[in-house]
Amino acid sequence: MQDGTPIIIKRRKRHKHAHHGGAWKVAYADFVTAMMAFFMVMWIMSLSDKDRQLVQAYFQDPVGFSKNPPKSSPSVRPPAPPSNDPGQTDAGNAQIEQAQKARAEAQEAMEQIEQAIKQDPALQQMLEQNAIETKITPEGLQIELIESDMNGEVFFKVGSAEVQPRAREVMAHIAPVLAKAARPIVVEGHTDARPLNKGIYDNYTLSTDRAHAVKRLLWMSGVTESQIEAVKGYAAQMPRVPEDPFHFSNRRVTILLPFGVELPRRIEELPTSRLNDTIQGVFRNPFGN
Repeated sequence: MQDGTPIIIKRRKRHKHAHHGGAWKVAYADFVTAMMAFFMVMWIMSLSDKDRQLVQAYFQDPVGFSKNPPKSSPSVRPPAPPSNDPGQTDAGNAQIEQAQKARAEAQEAMEQIEQAIKQDPALQQMLEQNAIETKITPEGLQIELIESDMNGEVFFKVGSAEVQPRAREVMAHIAPVLAKAARPIVVEGHTDARPLNKGIYDNYTLSTDRAHAVKRLLWMSGVTESQIEAVKGYAAQMPRVPEDPFHFSNRRVTILLPFGVELPRRIEELPTSRLNDTIQGVFRNPFGN
């Protein structure tokens, strides 16, 4: 200035903010992991004891679980909410009662069939060796006559629909029980994957002929014609041992007593492949890393 007074200029130093680093990412990842664990716990708690055992079996041996899937598919979704429509609720309850009644009747018929078979010591031994198998399936009561040796001549001659004495004995024991049950019957024939080498007489024809042979035995032993709902031949399309299409036990005849009613699907059942994907998907990183 003109009077000689010095001019003083003060400059403040600006400090840059320190870099926060990736600590927030770690905290966020911990939060996401905790939420995932919480929902996993809630999901597992909603499962039945049987389904929990299946999930446990998967984690203990994923490879073995995939190669030997359970016969019954586990349910992985919670029950659907109840309907607010009284009419639908009543209809659903009536359907459930019908399904439960049909299952109870099938269970009673199965027990009576097993008791009838056990009257013959030879047939009882075949029942114990699974040459004759009775079980309740989602479709109904299923009775199977399964070839139980390599010769394949327990119930039928090899490569033909000629009935062996054992098949006649089995039908003579179980037909009166089936006739008393008065339920529809479906007879299905199955073969292994070996070709017959008999020209146009193939495994489809053979399986169908064997099913018709069993149907005739049922008629001769008391089952009415009106009870037979269908006679089918599947050849080798539905093997009992899928990993070995040539296995002798794939040669069998199935007698099915359908339930006639279906239990409402309040719990959706998924096949094993989708169960595996569902379980594995829970543990996949949603960000694809």
